[in-house]
Amino acid sequence: MKYLIDLKMLYEVDTGIIMIHGEEESSLRLSNQASRLLYELIINNGRILERDYLIKKVWEDHGFSGSSVSLNVAISEIRKAFRNLGRDPGLIKTVRGKGFSLAAHIEHHTIRPPVSQPSTESPAPLLSETSNKIYPNKEKGIVLLPVMLLVILIVTTCAFLLIDWKVQAFDRLDISDIHMVGKEHQCTIYLVDKNMYEPASFYLKRIKQELHNWSVDCDSQPADVYFSQFNKSQYQNYFIGVCYTPQDAEKYSNCLSLKTLTGS
Repeated sequence: MKYLIDLKMLYEVDTGIIMIHGEEESSLRLSNQASRLLYELIINNGRILERDYLIKKVWEDHGFSGSSVSLNVAISEIRKAFRNLGRDPGLIKTVRGKGFSLAAHIEHHTIRPPVSQPSTESPAPLLSETSNKIYPNKEKGIVLLPVMLLVILIVTTCAFLLIDWKVQAFDRLDISDIHMVGKEHQCTIYLVDKNMYEPASFYLKRIKQELHNWSVDCDSQPADVYFSQFNKSQYQNYFIGVCYTPQDAEKYSNCLSLKTLTGS
């Protein structure tokens, strides 16, 4: 299920991904709790949702323990995602003493036919009137159709090439591409890159700031943090993977994927 928010942002409920509509390179993945929270705000668009209601729907109904603090963190994560996508974080309103509400234009993301179906009561007049409004020049529509098909073909080809490039880039990574740059409380921080062009302290300072921005918990349990970045055109993408490690365990218990897109 997908929703179009404010006519610009596309939100995929099943994956928790939010992006600028038509720009896959801008996609951000929300945490599970932030994704569930955004869904509740969307389906109740324009309504004031009390804090207790949101904590129950987002956390308690899914077997987790929620609080006002965790609710505030999830709200901040969604607003930051809006801001990073160039949209107004103020679309989510704080109602003092009550809770939150979403004030945005919401649409189900579906493909709409170019011409609406005529009424069965008076089919001939309505069809004629609609056709004249949408297609004042039918010959122009016939000319534009091949152009639209060509544009769709070019966009699809570029998307496949981008995906193939990313897959090849990950295939070329090995253990020598992972560099430990330091620690932040119980978090061990690694840089994932072919080369370290700057001192470890340079990367460590930047990663600590990102952990603080995303409210990553490095105090209560140990975790491994993996940071990578790449530049594309006028954009800078930062990717952070946080994997928590229970004591005396050989495998990760839970991993979070965080992504930041900056630029103009």
